[in-house]
Amino acid sequence: MKKSNLISKIMLVLFFLVLAFISTYPAFIGHFFKLTMDGQIHLMRFESVADAIKNKELPPIVNFKGYGNVGAIFNGMYPWLSGLVFIIPRVLLGSPMHALFIGFYLLNILTILNVYLLVRKLSKNHYIRLIGVGLYQLNAYHLTLMYSRNALGEALAYTFLPLAMLGCYLIWNNKKLGILYLALGMGMIINSHMISSVLVFLLIIIAEIYRIFTRRLSLKEVGYLVSAGILSIPIIIFTVINITNIALKNRIATTWRGLNSIDMWESLKAMLQNNITDKGVIFNIGIVSFVLLSILLVVSIVSKTDESWKKYILGAGIVYILTLNIVPLPTNLPQTPIGIIQFTGRLLSIVMVLLTMGCVLFLEVNSDRVNVRSSLIFLFMIMSLLTVGSIRTYHNTMNDDPIRYYINNNNYIKEISEPREGATDYALIDKNKQAIINGINPKFNVSSVSCNSITLRVGEKTNQIPFFLYKGIPYEVKLNGKNIKIDVGGILNVKAKRGDMIQISSKATWWNYVTFGISILTLLLIVLGITATEFLNSGKGYRNETINSNDNI
Repeated sequence: MKKSNLISKIMLVLFFLVLAFISTYPAFIGHFFKLTMDGQIHLMRFESVADAIKNKELPPIVNFKGYGNVGAIFNGMYPWLSGLVFIIPRVLLGSPMHALFIGFYLLNILTILNVYLLVRKLSKNHYIRLIGVGLYQLNAYHLTLMYSRNALGEALAYTFLPLAMLGCYLIWNNKKLGILYLALGMGMIINSHMISSVLVFLLIIIAEIYRIFTRRLSLKEVGYLVSAGILSIPIIIFTVINITNIALKNRIATTWRGLNSIDMWESLKAMLQNNITDKGVIFNIGIVSFVLLSILLVVSIVSKTDESWKKYILGAGIVYILTLNIVPLPTNLPQTPIGIIQFTGRLLSIVMVLLTMGCVLFLEVNSDRVNVRSSLIFLFMIMSLLTVGSIRTYHNTMNDDPIRYYINNNNYIKEISEPREGATDYALIDKNKQAIINGINPKFNVSSVSCNSITLRVGEKTNQIPFFLYKGIPYEVKLNGKNIKIDVGGILNVKAKRGDMIQISSKATWWNYVTFGISILTLLLIVLGITATEFLNSGKGYRNETINSNDNI
């Protein structure tokens, strides 16, 4: 390796590390972290998984800790495999806040790396690549996902979205390596957040329909896409089998449906104020990204050339407009399957990946007319300042919502364990779609609780305990140390008197271990396959790194 190439790689790594630090540290400057309801739910489930791994076992499907101690099933219904970036630091470190900081830092490093893998296939120019990386990493919506919404599942899906788009881009250019990238990207998006996976899948379907009408779709491309789909199955098998097992055997509450749009003027005001508050009506991509999208959208419309970047910018513009309340929607639309999106702001992730690709491709064909080095310096400085400012402003604003937790090392476990948020998510429901624990309030105290069991001391005579017992999950229930028979598919029915001790426990099944092993092994093999292929390709010449083709969508 030439000395100049080595220096370039070292500088690139340093850029990644600094960018990730800028994206992470501001949220921890005050030695506390501002947590929302979603954040409390995510950290509690990560804590449960971490505790199980410390015991050298997989967590049960049931969550005994947190969520009102009603036996919620976040471990089974909400993907956590990609959440290992948060879980592993928690396993290794005694300080929960240091573990949380490292988790966010790793998340940002991974996001930066994945988007770099995408943009390096779009441009040969280092400055243009880094512009794309900065744009995708430092935009306001990404910061909203991580720090004001604490939507860690969506933030993880955002991390892997560039890999899915890279896989499509390579497949559209007849590159077989795209199979591995698409399988890895889609697999990990599914392992992060199911709604995001639906949106990305729809994006790919729409792109393929466009290619059919433009007569660019080939049988080879279909074969590559199908191969990627098949290859993603072992990646997601652990997540999907858990969800399927629960959903098919039980009547459970589903997520609420809606289609809340972004208010155009409130969102613009939020951009000008550098506001990332977790209110759906003001979700935004930040003033820099918005101005850039607006300029490129106008240029793409007035330009008469047929250049590849225009398709991505037009796509980003159309999707962005669909998020706004200026688009009239049928009143019954939120109650249809489309309503699982809940709020249109979720589409901003797709806006940002399309804008990033379009911007990089635009600069690549116009590098002789744009000073990309100066553009990178300006973009990096202004977006870094906006990033630090928006995060600090949000975290320094106290009690802006009734549901806020300010966690530190001293109160971490208490704050994420005690609240009842999420207690009825995925709850067993009756024919009226109401959680079956509603109205059941016997007195009892939690004597002890761990990742796989809970012990309750009964405070008064009762026949029912508000603890869900799902079909398809192995339970063991003891009354005063003796095993008792139970009926699953409802709440715990047990005749108990004051002072009785009830212990409920559950463990991961053998097929949990098998499917987990298959998913992890497949992930490792695909990552090794991509690494080996890219290494071999790099030895064939630097020019092979970038795909130069107009047939990219």
